[in-house]
Amino acid sequence: MKLELSKEVICQIVKKAQVLIAVLTVFLFVTIESKAQEQDKVNEIVVLLDCSKSMEDVDEQYLVFDFVKGLSAAIPRNYKIGIVAYNDDICTSLPLGSGYAMIDDALKNIEYKHYGNAGVGLKEAVELFSDEQTGKKIIWISDGEILMGSEEKTEESVKTYCQSVVLARERAIEVDVIALGDCIEEGYTIYPTAEETNGQLYELTDSDRLNEYIGKYLFDEWRINESHVGKVNGTSGELEVKLPDCYMETAKIVLLGKQQNENLSVNCEAEKINVLKGKKFTVIELTKPGSQEVKIQTLSETAMDIDAYLLSEYDFEITTGHTYIPETQTAEIWMMLTNRAGNNLLAGQLKDGGIKVYLDDKERVYEIVDGKAIIEEKYQSGGIAKLKISFEGANGNYYGAVRAEEKIVVPIIEEPEQIDWFFWTVIIVFVISITLIFYVAAKRKRTVNTGKRVVDESRALPKEKGMHRNDFYGKIQMFVIRNKENIDFPPESINLFARCNREMITLEWLLDACNLPLDVKGAERIIIKPGVDKSLIIKNNSKATALKGREFLIKGQSYHLYYHEKVTFIFDEEDTEIEVHYKDLKPNER
Repeated sequence: MKLELSKEVICQIVKKAQVLIAVLTVFLFVTIESKAQEQDKVNEIVVLLDCSKSMEDVDEQYLVFDFVKGLSAAIPRNYKIGIVAYNDDICTSLPLGSGYAMIDDALKNIEYKHYGNAGVGLKEAVELFSDEQTGKKIIWISDGEILMGSEEKTEESVKTYCQSVVLARERAIEVDVIALGDCIEEGYTIYPTAEETNGQLYELTDSDRLNEYIGKYLFDEWRINESHVGKVNGTSGELEVKLPDCYMETAKIVLLGKQQNENLSVNCEAEKINVLKGKKFTVIELTKPGSQEVKIQTLSETAMDIDAYLLSEYDFEITTGHTYIPETQTAEIWMMLTNRAGNNLLAGQLKDGGIKVYLDDKERVYEIVDGKAIIEEKYQSGGIAKLKISFEGANGNYYGAVRAEEKIVVPIIEEPEQIDWFFWTVIIVFVISITLIFYVAAKRKRTVNTGKRVVDESRALPKEKGMHRNDFYGKIQMFVIRNKENIDFPPESINLFARCNREMITLEWLLDACNLPLDVKGAERIIIKPGVDKSLIIKNNSKATALKGREFLIKGQSYHLYYHEKVTFIFDEEDTEIEVHYKDLKPNER
């Protein structure tokens, strides 16, 4: 009576959970599809092993353990694997991310014995998974039976099993069941677990063909990029594998099938070579290979039947840039893929294709020029180019960010201003009129006799100064030593002999002529006139401090400045400092 009541409870638990199956199926499908787009997605795999005594009948050679070791040796680095083995209780539990050496060491000490507590085994396996949104799968290898030493313990194991199935379904954990031996039709079994968790049920008469499931999971279900590189048949064989390039981080050559690998040798160049051997697998792991040629030789006492596969892993980083062509309003956007050592991956196997390029989520045709993938797009104004790549046609597995953004800068082209002919006509007429007035006034001045008169040089115009005419010679170099805005101005020079056909100039005039936009009060009151012997006469009528060398120039007095001498003017409480150097002209400067 107690046994019948337990079965009824179990059925009720299962029926309550079935409501979620359809929703979870859709959710799992969408989740897997979206995750497949990311190269760095980490998948979590737990291999659950039934190590009860009944397993000896279907796995006398312990080929189940060989399968687990072969899978852990060949699996890519974006898959984390953990192990749970059980009989009456948990034999061993290794966390996700366990390596080959740890798994090999743990399995050495396990034997098939006692009963099969499937409930506690599945519970432990479910608890190993993280809470991350990743692909999660349990590969459960068993003869299918849930059986303990007593009816009470069996029912307790079944109850734990049913609770764990519901929990696995809630956490989107798929459970694949690989059932060894004849199908059990009586008692409690684990077969329904696959259907209830959206997994697969595989039935094998014994463990002899179990090694084939290494390739099935790697290449068929998980669709890990690989290439078949050869076969070895007979008692001896030599396999030459040609790597696509030498830019990969690791290359794994996986040998699956009937083999005897004690007399196996590998000849190639690599930073590190590691050979992992099992009964029906060999994995040759090359770290940073230095040559593309790999030679494998093997001898066997019995006939071998080996298939060889190449799995390569690359790290990459995307670099982007663009060139804008204003004439066609087109941006040539380029991308370059480099590995950790800075090698350009587009110069390796990817130069002949193997990647797809998307711009704003639309696939685009690209051309590889000088190791860069180039696409063209029209931009009338600036924007952000959202780029993405995929490696659907490439041999190998690539790890890195598949998306990048490039800011497109469109230069502003200023249209030439229209010439205002009316304005310039008025200006030209005005200048001609002023010139004629000054010309007439100058002719009158020569004909009128005038006596000596005192002139306030600080207010007089340049044409009104000087009693007799001396010509300007040489050139002046202007140096802005310091200014209020702390702007660095380059030295400026003006040829007085060529440009200064007048009797007097001011420091303000020199600043304007040298295009030095300084707001210096009093510069118009510093007067410079030509003197005898090609000198300059300096007269400071401003509030500025004037120095000739270490000599202060008294305000209102005139001083001679000869070739290769300088005068320093300090304005506005030492906020602005200007040096005026007087230089001779070279013959070619006249």
